[in-house]
Amino acid sequence: MKCIRVAILVLLISCTYNRENKKTERDTKLTQNGKRNNKANLFRLELKLHEDFVSIKAPEKSNFELPDSSAKTAPFKLGDFNADNKEDVLVYLGACGTGGCMYGLFLKQYSNYYQLAFFDYLKNAEFKIEKNGLWTIQSSVETEPYNPSKLQVSLFKWDKKKSHYELDSTYVYIDDGVEK
Repeated sequence: MKCIRVAILVLLISCTYNRENKKTERDTKLTQNGKRNNKANLFRLELKLHEDFVSIKAPEKSNFELPDSSAKTAPFKLGDFNADNKEDVLVYLGACGTGGCMYGLFLKQYSNYYQLAFFDYLKNAEFKIEKNGLWTIQSSVETEPYNPSKLQVSLFKWDKKKSHYELDSTYVYIDDGVEK
């Protein structure tokens, strides 16, 4: 009888230990840059695709403000930008000028909670999915007004260490075949 009690006790301790290890693993996956991505650190987005609208609520402790409060925030591109099998959303934020319009890339963490991973101007945005599943964001602007033969191209790539999209390279593309 004592052997059965000891066996049950060992089994219960083992189950508790395994459950704690799984919780620690789950918590580690939710942590980025030493900071837990709980609701207090994340943006809350409500996507209303049928209305072409995204409602954005910034974390309370952030100083985030929309660059153009009169602009209609709209989903521009949906996809798995950081190859984590979750659908992320690139949102049009307005504030347009000669260098393009402001966009924010929100990476889905869970439910309606997102991490802001990119906040910059884009013009003529294009996207490329790399072999590892990560997306590259490309933006191009004319270096001379109304001259599409000479473009400044900027490439933004995912930086795993910073959990953010960063400017990777910029170059000038000249197309001699385009008429002025």
